[in-house]
Amino acid sequence: MCAAPNRTRIWQRYALWFRVVRVTDLAAAANLRIRVAVPGPDGALQRPITWCVSTESIDPTPFLTPGALMLTSGMALNFTDSRIWDAYVERLAGVGISALAFGLGVAHQYLPGGLVDACTTHGLPLLVIPAGIPFAHVQREAQDRLSAERYAVVQRGSALADECTRIAAAQGTVHDVLDRIGVVLGARLSIQDSTGTTLLSTGPATQAATRTEFSMPGSDNSRFRLVVEEQGETPMLRTMLAPVTAVISMQLSTTLGSSAVAHSRNAGRLTEAIYGNAAVPTEELIALTRAADLDPHQPLGLVVLQAGESVTPTHLRAVAWRARVILGGEFPSMRYVDEPDISTILLQGGELALDRLTAATRVALGPARAISAVVGFAHNAAELGLSLRLARRTAGEPGVVRTPLLDFDAVIDTLRHPGAVSLSRRLLAPLDQLGDSALRETLDCYLRHSGARTAVCSELFIHRNTLAYRLKRLEEILGLDLRDGLVRATLLMALRLA
Repeated sequence: MCAAPNRTRIWQRYALWFRVVRVTDLAAAANLRIRVAVPGPDGALQRPITWCVSTESIDPTPFLTPGALMLTSGMALNFTDSRIWDAYVERLAGVGISALAFGLGVAHQYLPGGLVDACTTHGLPLLVIPAGIPFAHVQREAQDRLSAERYAVVQRGSALADECTRIAAAQGTVHDVLDRIGVVLGARLSIQDSTGTTLLSTGPATQAATRTEFSMPGSDNSRFRLVVEEQGETPMLRTMLAPVTAVISMQLSTTLGSSAVAHSRNAGRLTEAIYGNAAVPTEELIALTRAADLDPHQPLGLVVLQAGESVTPTHLRAVAWRARVILGGEFPSMRYVDEPDISTILLQGGELALDRLTAATRVALGPARAISAVVGFAHNAAELGLSLRLARRTAGEPGVVRTPLLDFDAVIDTLRHPGAVSLSRRLLAPLDQLGDSALRETLDCYLRHSGARTAVCSELFIHRNTLAYRLKRLEEILGLDLRDGLVRATLLMALRLA
């Protein structure tokens, strides 16, 4: 009951947007001559009526819903025990009906005192319909008013949808559309994916009294929900927002559902060059970085997101979108490239530091456990190529990890000169000519394990004698001594380059 003043303000605010049919509206209808016997707590007569129902059941609660105006003549309610009246009204109040309208003249000539006391106790407005006024007249009055309300809501919904369409057509984001709807409703809105992860939200986080969810079109693995959290309940909210959800769904489909590469400005050219097979000269990296509106001589943060096998490209793009929203709020300059299997985010400006970037990425990833997020840091554009390629190779295990500063493959990246690649292929040509994949596999495994024969045999599932035979064959074919550390390093490099 203490929350009634707040509800009153909410209902008054909604009345400005909707032609809300309230209890007091019917009570004031001159043709019905309804009398208010129990007004209930402050603001109770301002409760909206969602529908009107006539029933003579002693327990109609299974058939009632919140906001109903219940009409009864009390034919089955010939009680003298106040406790029975109290239990009857308590059940009705528990459902949350807007009011109880009691008709005189059929079964009762006077209003039962036990009913009045019970309605007063439980804060349920009690209306009295005088003898001679059929329930059909009350229901028709309520239905006419509700029809007018529904038409007004449809008009408001269409107008809001048109406004959101104009926002989207003017290159507005989904966040811009949500902001506008939140302002209109005075509510918090969020978009969630099929796992319940909030991808985007607008409005203050509060302990909302009412939560309404709208399903967005999409496949079972790529379904999204619009969630509206309110202090109170907007009448006919679903009717009003039905056209708006179509606009949001269209935006989501455009933003997240495409399998094409999406990128900001020239960031696509930059990542395409870096992720290519050939090493990118420093001068080209500087030019591409500058073309992407990033400073090639300042530190750059990078986040690489990759989906696990069970994750759809749409879900990956949704998580990447959420990451961009959160990271974009931390770091002023952001560029991104979304591909079906991987998303790359480049950041610059603000208080860019690896620890801060890692913490923000963990928040952005949230409970998306099937997504791998690799965080890295490059002091300038010259390091960016190696750092991004290293991050992409590191991606795999779910969760947030940092790229190592340097690894062997990163060093190899610096050696991808056409001459070095050609010489490496010539060095390994005798193996390719034999066409024996087992020998090449054995050489690679032997070099990766630094000659540890037990580890090699375990990985390849071969006997030590088999390994000894293969190593001898490799030395004969290549004309090299595999016991020499420099030889092993050269061969490992050649395998990577070739």
